[in-house]
Amino acid sequence: MTGLGPGFLGLLLLIGSCRHTVGVLGKSQMCEVETGQTNIILDIEESRGDFIGQPTTPAELPIYGDPNTEIALDLVFPKGQPTFLLDGKKLKLLQPLDRDEENLSHIVFQVSCTIRESNKKRNIPLIVRVSDVNDNAPRFMNTPYEITVPESTPLGSTIYRNIQALDKDAGVNGLVEYFIVQGGANRTEDEKLTSADGYGTFAISFPHQGQVTVAKTLDYEKIQRYYLTIVASDRARNVAERLSSTTTLTVNIADSDDMDPSFIYRGCVLLDGACINPEYTASVPAGSVQGVLNVLPERIQAVDLDTISSPISYSFASGMPGNYADYFEIDQETGVLKQIKAVDTSTAKRYDIIVRAEEISAPPRRFTTAKLTIAVKPVDANPPVISSSDIEGYVDENSAIGTRVLDASGKPITFRTTDEDLGEDDPKPDYIYELTTPSFNVTGEGILVVNEEGLDRDPPAPGRYKFQVVAREPKTNAASAPLSLTVILRDVNDNAPKLAMVAPVSIAAGDQHEQRLVAKMMATDIDEGPNAVVTYSIYHVSNNGLQKFKIDEKTGEIETRGRLLAGEQYSITVQASDIGGLSSQAIVEVTVTPGPNTKPPRFSNAVYEVQVSEGAEINSTVTVIHADDPENDPVVYSIMSGNDLRQFAVGQQSGVIMVIRKLDRESLTRYQLIVKAEDNGGLSSSATVNIKVTDINDKNPEFDEDSLPYIFHVDEGKANAFVGIVHATDADEGINAEITYSIPTDIPFSINAKSGELRTASQLDFERLNEYRFVVTAKDGAPDARLGTASVTVQVNDLPDEVPKFNDAKISVRIAENEPDYLVATVQAYDPDSVPEITYVLRKGDADLFKIDPSTGEVRTTTRGLDFEKQRQHELIIGTIENDGDGQGDTVRLIVDVEDRNDVRPVFITVPGPVTVNDDQPIGSIIATMPAIDADGTSPGNVVRYELVGRGKALKYFQVDPDTGAVRIRDELRKEQDTEYQVDIRAYDMGEPQLSSVAMLPVFVRHLLLDPAEDQLERKSENGENGGLHMNSDTIGLAFSDDNYIISVPESTAINSSLKLIQIINSKKPARETPNYKCEFSQGNELGIFELLLEDYGCVLVLVKPLDYETKTSYNLEIRLVSHRYFVSPRKDRATIKIIVQDENDNPPEFVFNRFHGQNDTYYAVITPEMDIDTTILQVRATDRDSGKFGILSYKLYDEEEDSPSKEDRPSSFFTITEDSGILRTAKPFNDATSFPLILTVEASDNDALEQGSHNTRARIVVNKLTDSHRMALTFSNATPNKIRNHYAALEELLEEKTNGLISGIERFSNRKYLTENGTVSENPEATDVWFYLIDPKSEKLLARNDSLVQESLFGAAASMELNLAASNLVRATAEGIYAPIQLKEQVHKIKATMASLDDEVFSFTLIAISIIILILGTIGIIYICVSWSKYKNFKQRMRQYSAPTPTRYDPVIVNSQAGNSGESVANMKEYETQMLAMAVPPDGDEDLQLDFSAKNHAFSLDNVSYITHKQNGGGGEGQSSPSHSDATTATISTLRRNNLNNLANNINNNNNLTMNNRQNTFNRTLEMNARNNANPLAIPGHSTPGTLTLGRIKHHNSNHYQNGGYKIDSSSRNNLANAQNNGFSTMGRRGNTFGGMATLNGNELMTNTLGRNNQQNNRLYAGELPIANPLFQRSNGDLSHSHMSHTNENVVFGKRDYGQMSFSYLNDLDRSEVETTTEL
Repeated sequence: MTGLGPGFLGLLLLIGSCRHTVGVLGKSQMCEVETGQTNIILDIEESRGDFIGQPTTPAELPIYGDPNTEIALDLVFPKGQPTFLLDGKKLKLLQPLDRDEENLSHIVFQVSCTIRESNKKRNIPLIVRVSDVNDNAPRFMNTPYEITVPESTPLGSTIYRNIQALDKDAGVNGLVEYFIVQGGANRTEDEKLTSADGYGTFAISFPHQGQVTVAKTLDYEKIQRYYLTIVASDRARNVAERLSSTTTLTVNIADSDDMDPSFIYRGCVLLDGACINPEYTASVPAGSVQGVLNVLPERIQAVDLDTISSPISYSFASGMPGNYADYFEIDQETGVLKQIKAVDTSTAKRYDIIVRAEEISAPPRRFTTAKLTIAVKPVDANPPVISSSDIEGYVDENSAIGTRVLDASGKPITFRTTDEDLGEDDPKPDYIYELTTPSFNVTGEGILVVNEEGLDRDPPAPGRYKFQVVAREPKTNAASAPLSLTVILRDVNDNAPKLAMVAPVSIAAGDQHEQRLVAKMMATDIDEGPNAVVTYSIYHVSNNGLQKFKIDEKTGEIETRGRLLAGEQYSITVQASDIGGLSSQAIVEVTVTPGPNTKPPRFSNAVYEVQVSEGAEINSTVTVIHADDPENDPVVYSIMSGNDLRQFAVGQQSGVIMVIRKLDRESLTRYQLIVKAEDNGGLSSSATVNIKVTDINDKNPEFDEDSLPYIFHVDEGKANAFVGIVHATDADEGINAEITYSIPTDIPFSINAKSGELRTASQLDFERLNEYRFVVTAKDGAPDARLGTASVTVQVNDLPDEVPKFNDAKISVRIAENEPDYLVATVQAYDPDSVPEITYVLRKGDADLFKIDPSTGEVRTTTRGLDFEKQRQHELIIGTIENDGDGQGDTVRLIVDVEDRNDVRPVFITVPGPVTVNDDQPIGSIIATMPAIDADGTSPGNVVRYELVGRGKALKYFQVDPDTGAVRIRDELRKEQDTEYQVDIRAYDMGEPQLSSVAMLPVFVRHLLLDPAEDQLERKSENGENGGLHMNSDTIGLAFSDDNYIISVPESTAINSSLKLIQIINSKKPARETPNYKCEFSQGNELGIFELLLEDYGCVLVLVKPLDYETKTSYNLEIRLVSHRYFVSPRKDRATIKIIVQDENDNPPEFVFNRFHGQNDTYYAVITPEMDIDTTILQVRATDRDSGKFGILSYKLYDEEEDSPSKEDRPSSFFTITEDSGILRTAKPFNDATSFPLILTVEASDNDALEQGSHNTRARIVVNKLTDSHRMALTFSNATPNKIRNHYAALEELLEEKTNGLISGIERFSNRKYLTENGTVSENPEATDVWFYLIDPKSEKLLARNDSLVQESLFGAAASMELNLAASNLVRATAEGIYAPIQLKEQVHKIKATMASLDDEVFSFTLIAISIIILILGTIGIIYICVSWSKYKNFKQRMRQYSAPTPTRYDPVIVNSQAGNSGESVANMKEYETQMLAMAVPPDGDEDLQLDFSAKNHAFSLDNVSYITHKQNGGGGEGQSSPSHSDATTATISTLRRNNLNNLANNINNNNNLTMNNRQNTFNRTLEMNARNNANPLAIPGHSTPGTLTLGRIKHHNSNHYQNGGYKIDSSSRNNLANAQNNGFSTMGRRGNTFGGMATLNGNELMTNTLGRNNQQNNRLYAGELPIANPLFQRSNGDLSHSHMSHTNENVVFGKRDYGQMSFSYLNDLDRSEVETTTEL
């Protein structure tokens, strides 16, 4: 036992060491990217609306480690608002992404990964690429759209080209197509008359262009406006996702002169707005002159149907008799008809004249005609005489209006009027009959008719009418003597008898043989004669009592005739009718007193089923029913219901049911009779008799009446052609209803026997027989078949079988050009058919120039006319649509020769732009040539001459050659101060009429510095004296003194402050007036923040709006020099000004309160009694809009009440807060005497919390103590904690909502726990307990579960049900309610250790066996660990070779400013910037965490970072092409030359023995640049130690102080620069100040700051040898006397954020803590 002790102990130590090794090796992969890369690229779609739940691809971050137990992940957004939050390894959006509005193609930030066990941390660049979704519909530009086009616009013409819609989406989602769709009919009724939808009338032939063309002929007279509904749709790949917008194009139709005038008057028949066959009438008396005649129906008037409304000229075209013009005339302008001479009936009794109405317009004039009839009336000497066929007439009362009044013999009464003045042949006038009563009238035919409705004969109305009639002549108003008539109204049966009411009647029960009087009915009728005779009948008796009562039809007495039973009640409906069938009814209520009878009869069968043939004879038996009465009383049978048609009857005593009327199965196939059996006492029972009627063939087939007679049409010459269908039906059933059709056999037709379809049996000939009449027979299928017939008429359609022919083969005509709508010729063809059909068509020829009337054959020019210059002869081939042949006579050839006219103006061939000349140009110099040509075909219309026109000084100083158009100087330009002339040149031809064109030539005169102040200088020069003015390209003209200016301006600069004076060389102070030049912005001042003012010898840049560093950090302005008087040097007329806004501490910190931890400027937190010291309970966070040290915040704790008696009891003594992160931790344990809540104040200060120049903001922190009495658990029965945890925020919000504003906090999510029956705790991992607590916002204390506020808001029945329902809907799981959570207590069981007395020998062997097993397992474990370690080292070695190839880290990047290929330069810039990003990774203590952006990393393509620099900056020097983004430029290293310099050591200044140690501080990469490659601007030529350019994060604390001319290094610096011989390179330092570019300090201590923010520009050392570190500051004039190192880093930009104003503060911010962000894309 003792011998095994040391070995066993050693083995245990070995196993423990191996376990520790395994743990270290297993955690070494934590925070590594699973793909092996040094960056992570994800993809996400932009948000659809406000939706933010879209996942990334891949869905989780590919980082090794569990974010809950092994690693801690956090997102870092440098100087930007957070876009995502982390949920485990998933990214969740905080706000919607809009790729289109924000031009957001990517989001670049970092994920900070910390290994929990070792607290090691690394930052991994994270690029989220935003893909486009089709969420923007195209938007129409420049709406509304409207155009006006003439109605004569040819088909296919483009009428509108300006439809444009833009789509903000990218790719195919941003491409737009246009369509015309059918519009909605939402126009008013008035608009529908003049406007229409343009769908179908117009078209968009090319959807991608959106040009609207004419698709149908336009007609202004029908439609004056079209509304085109135009849809712009994008071209998303998924058609269902395409979005569209709609707009309306209004097309107004302009009228053309294409309509003939039309006569108009009321009542004319219209066709297309014009009267058809207008006719006018007038009359004149014989022997007198009437002057202006009254024309009926209205005066003669015609209008132009076109809106042009041409005036109308009226005239007589012709007339009969031919001497009509001697007697009548018509006014040409008004159309007034006049009689100018008396006419006699012996000369003529009527004149028929044709009136012509013609438009007064350009020929050919349009006209129309109307017929005018003038009647000649004889002299009126005798009045008319009226007579009638009878003076007494008869008509029925209530006759309709228009009913004729008859005489005693039944003939209509007619009137006849005669006039002795009229002869037999004279036309009879239409007399007007006037009656003294409105009840009657006389028709135009002279018949007396009823004129009033409701003529009543019955009293009290009168029965006869007496009145008088007069005949009056309407023209002369002559009236006849009155004629008296009498009309008698004949009675019509229009009144029904009226029955008097009868009181209820009671009658005792009795036998059926006893007849007793029940009541007597009385009725009256006000009609007369037979119409007043009343007949009585019983209409209905209730309770089937019709057989028990009868009524005398004359006297109205009601008697019993059947047995009445006690207790029965009957309602007898009595009807009184007259002879015309009019009737009225009254009801008699009869009550029967009780009787002794008690048992009704009983039927042997309840239901009887029988059949009867529909051909059964009358009185034939159907069946026999039988009922037995238990009291042996006689039984009376009757049919109670089902026999409404009275088809059956039943024997009252026998029970035999028989047929009493003819049955018809086709009308009714089944009957159901309810039969009653009744005894003497009135007791009864009933039975059902079901009767089925069987069919017999008793119906003939009948053809459809709606189709008779059949009339069909069929074309001739077609065999087996469809003619029509006949159809017949048979009301029988079965075989009796099967129909077969047949027709005669001697006709050329056939019929389908089953369907009745008629077809031609042979070809028909219209000329032989054009109509057939025959009979079609329909026969049913019964053995005794029945027939039906119908007549059929077939009319044969004539088809044109001859084609039109032309007589002429060729026609030649000559017409002048430019004649629109000109009649060229009329062609004519003839058709041999009886009904000629000729439609002329243009077979060959230019349809844009010629048109043909399809009906008349008139060939006319279109509205364009002909053009001699384009074509001098046209050949047209004209044919007909009916004849498509090409033989002799099928077509006619029309040759049109065009005659030339002078119709083309001269046109200037080239019109040069503005001409600029110096004022010293000699007289006669040609400054421009203005040639013009005339396109006319013949002389002299195409001969061009030139002359100057207009007014002003231009005519004095310039002249034009009349033949060539050359413009020359006419006089010295120095005589005038004007700098601009407008020379107008007129080119005219020699034709008739003369045509001309005028062109304007602007001429600018440059005066070469000859203002009054320089006259003396010029005179001295002329006298040979040297005035100091050198006339060369550098001294002539105004120019800026420099082309680049850089200004630093504090953001607090006052408005109207002068920022910079831009000096202008060669400018002189004017003696009497303002300078004749000005400076203006050409780019960069779109917001109007700056202004340029003029001062002596230059321009002043003035601030006119306030600056804000937080809004914009720099401005790039481009200005130009403009002068209309003096010459401006084109080489130096532009300059760029870069204004750098300096940040100031002008924004206080602002605390960020979220709903989870803060409310109303207060943070809420809880502690538990068992909480350990240094436990994090809360993190407060504040933001500051300032940057740099002004934006660095520190946090401190204060007590809300500073007068606490003891510092140890103050609330702040229980907590500590991390100064830089705001994490609140416990500082000491809480005792029971501590009073809660503890109220603290946290203060956030900026600017290093300096007393002066810093801002601070305070917030409250309320800390409560959480115990079991405060805890509550919301239980979900069917969801795991991980699922419920996703709804953390929503659940807190729900709890606050349901508790009426109480502050809620969720403590944790755990598996569901519940107590079992035996008292143990059981756990369900598929259910969840959500532990939470509530705080009263008024008292700020935790509320216990039993608090009244909690009980009322959560535990009430209604509140609990409402909360469960809302929570279930929120998380899609079942909420079961709120309970007190069950907490497991860890119980420590003390077990008394007892050892059984074992045998010592057995115990020793047991220990040996255990040791051997442990040794074997340990050996296997060690071997496994060694193999795994070897594989791991090989994997890491391969990763190093993959991501960091040796000997160089990156391929050299050649950035040549003179490169001709801009794409190559941009690609190089991308690679260089990517390398810069790779060097910006913080040190994390692990050499294996590599960031590889090199070209070897195929997983990271430069194409994926095209957004880093994607624009060209034109603001650099000549030939400079640097990538840029926004208004900033990207700093690059200009050259990496590979030319080795031999023996650089010989060029040093005796410094070979100087040993300089270069301490490098890099995040991840060190860019090593060998001095022999001249790629490192910090490499000192001649020194053996190579310089190193590092992009490091250097931790300084006030390291830049100069004392006594020396440079002191703070001992806290992370780069120990204590050695005087060390090279200290603060390559991207924020506060580094350098007195010399390569100045030596204190002997051999060399300090440089190549990209510092506040460097002084004194870099003059090693001027000719040190390479330029920033090519953007290289002078364009090639001055190599100084090598300017980059003295600012304001122009460094990565991605879309401007890091220039940050001076790479994320790399070497001197005051940031160890956990700050160090890399940002």
